[in-house]
Amino acid sequence: MRSDRAARTRIIIHRDIARTVAEEPQYDVLYVRFWDPGQAGERELTAEELRVRAVQGDVEAQIGWGHKLLDGADVPRDLAAAYRWFRLAAGAGHADAFNMMGRCYELGWSVEPDAREAAEWYRKASDKGHAWGAFNLGCLLAQGRGVPVDPAAALTQLVRAARRGNASAMNMIGRYREQTREGARAARSAGLWYRWAAEGGCFRGQFHHGRSLAEAGQAEEGRTWIERALAGAPDDYRRDAVAVLRTHPLAVLRELAPGRDPDQLADH
Repeated sequence: MRSDRAARTRIIIHRDIARTVAEEPQYDVLYVRFWDPGQAGERELTAEELRVRAVQGDVEAQIGWGHKLLDGADVPRDLAAAYRWFRLAAGAGHADAFNMMGRCYELGWSVEPDAREAAEWYRKASDKGHAWGAFNLGCLLAQGRGVPVDPAAALTQLVRAARRGNASAMNMIGRYREQTREGARAARSAGLWYRWAAEGGCFRGQFHHGRSLAEAGQAEEGRTWIERALAGAPDDYRRDAVAVLRTHPLAVLRELAPGRDPDQLADH
């Protein structure tokens, strides 16, 4: 039976958005911290304390312990054990566990990759108000992986995620508005979504916000956002972004990468 002490476990998950979006083929470490809210203030739990609470039946701790095992953070990495803990927590109906089950099936963590099964888990998470579950489901619907391609349904899920504060979803909505609509109204809509994504910390949103500002004549402000995006982006995205800049019609954007090594831009 779960103790009252175990029931008070609080888990804070700081996700680097770039490293958790659905299209990333490789999983990178999440920033997860586990706290014991006590009368004298919060105390961060050790890995062993977290494991004990998970065994005692604290669902939040079970999800947290699964993350520890998945990341190899303070413990040996064990994808099979992480999957079992996520499944156990999912049995209790926890939305974050639903989303992590989707991640396991989408990326093949200890199971055969199965996009259809992933979509089922993401839908369960989204239906319970989980922002990342809605975002991940929206990505599958947009790409037609595991489910039929359905742009309208994908946009619905992305809007759900964005309303719950998911900056990656905000960026994707901006891309949708820019690429599938025409006219000044659509451009303004895309610009707003890019700004919200940028302010929310999404490096993709920062890049597109900066690009759209420069294209609208606000070159210096646009440059600032682009440089921020390039400094915080992983290498593969930074290289792709620099390639876009080098061939952009606007000189102010081309000047950001005139024959320079993209890695140098991270130190700019």
